Amino acid sequence: MPTMPFFPRFYSVLPKSNRFDYLLIKNNRRKARKNNLSEEVNRMKSKPVHPIRDIYPWKNKQQFVDHLAENVIYNKDGLIAINKPYGVPLLKDGLIKGPNEMMFSIEEALTPLASLLNVEKLLPAKMVEKFASGVSLFASQEKMVDKIRQSYITNKAKKIHTFKYLAVTIGEPKPSSSRGTVGMGFFEHQGIEGKLLAIMKDYSNRKVADGLVREFRVNYKTLSRGDEPCSLVEIDVSSAKKHFLRVYLAHLFSPILGDHIFGNRVQEIMGKRLAISPLQADNLSIFQKIPAGILTRLKVTESCIVPNCLHLSQMTLAKFASQDSDLVLKADPPPCFQYICQTFGLDLPTDESVVLTRE
Repeated sequence: MPTMPFFPRFYSVLPKSNRFDYLLIKNNRRKARKNNLSEEVNRMKSKPVHPIRDIYPWKNKQQFVDHLAENVIYNKDGLIAINKPYGVPLLKDGLIKGPNEMMFSIEEALTPLASLLNVEKLLPAKMVEKFASGVSLFASQEKMVDKIRQSYITNKAKKIHTFKYLAVTIGEPKPSSSRGTVGMGFFEHQGIEGKLLAIMKDYSNRKVADGLVREFRVNYKTLSRGDEPCSLVEIDVSSAKKHFLRVYLAHLFSPILGDHIFGNRVQEIMGKRLAISPLQADNLSIFQKIPAGILTRLKVTESCIVPNCLHLSQMTLAKFASQDSDLVLKADPPPCFQYICQTFGLDLPTDESVVLTRE
């Protein structure tokens, strides 16, 4: 039946016997539209959300705070360890740039989170970088911050690798495993402003003393090789400052998947993955040029939405529990990281969240 517009003049000239039918038809159609809309909303709710497109599932600040509280992996004697979500900064660094940017920061969640955890306050002690996930430390009092710093000093003196990371890489590191000390400095080129971070093959102790080269103790190995050009790599490292892991893995011909800073330093040229100059690579594109085959497997079309696949899975605090035992904190990767590993057949290690080790 054709739609009848509801004009007063049109309605007034209808016979009384037809007026009731007219209103009934309009009411039924209104109910039908409402039911169809409800069904569409239910279909949208029941449809699985792509893990990469749902990195930030929180609709408001309270949901974000609740998520942090649910991801507490240690809370004892003033030390709180949280499995920080990917993409969450300590401080807001400006306006939200797009749908792939996080709306909330750790700083604005500290007060309500402290209330949920029944502590007076929360002080950030050690945070994993914004575009990474994993173990992050907070203290409820200043003396706990000092105790954490003392553990770092003990780690350095005893040559204990404080951090253990998991990374999904494009390609496999060459060699597939290694242990040693690595120097990172600056790649300088005549005619360019600024300096580009790069791994130094040869450097002097004087450059280390002068701060031109920083040394990192590293022990890495390939845990799993996927059925596409992706690998799961585990890296024990003394420090991850200055984007060291991003630079180092790119140096090993296996940039981190989703590394939109240094990820273009290896490119596929005539069927082979080759290293290109940092000067050329870091200006090649705003985002990592991820091979089309990988994007297809991940069911995405744009490289820009693929997250930096770097997760701090373990942190060791030497002599923290007592003079003869270390505290080892562990955290599982987030859903998007697990999805990527599952997609490429990469086997994740399984561990307990907290371990006490004795000397």
